[in-house]
Amino acid sequence: KAALLHRKFFPPATPVPPPPAAPPSSPMPALTFTTAHVLRAIACISPWKAPGPSGIPNVAIASARNILAPVLLAILEAGLRLGYFPDSWRIFITATLRKPGKSDYTVPGAYRPIAEEEGLGKVIESVVADWLSEFAERTGMLSKNQFGG
Repeated sequence: KAALLHRKFFPPATPVPPPPAAPPSSPMPALTFTTAHVLRAIACISPWKAPGPSGIPNVAIASARNILAPVLLAILEAGLRLGYFPDSWRIFITATLRKPGKSDYTVPGAYRPIAEEEGLGKVIESVVADWLSEFAERTGMLSKNQFGG
């Protein structure tokens, strides 16, 4: 059963197309962030979700937001400058749950994976993702048909 679920949830990676030969016509502006960006990202995490591998609960991150925001901002800026994201923040805890009401639990489609990500890493990723989304919208980089997250 484990091998079946592994094939279902982790299919072989699809090849990534090569990057364009020509550089973009206009360079992307420098990514600049403030503690307000970090505080907004912390406000968006679900406080009562299960913690990631470190065991730090999201509610603790939310409660310590005013202390953590400047520290996470410094980590974010240093990480961008160095091209580094802590390996410990890339680790997920994945649980496989049965989908309710399925008649046959011998098929992989009767299960769904739930991945718990490290909360501090989630905050950093959220700050960058929000900035990139705002930039893409502001500069008209998204197709008119693009919607959702």
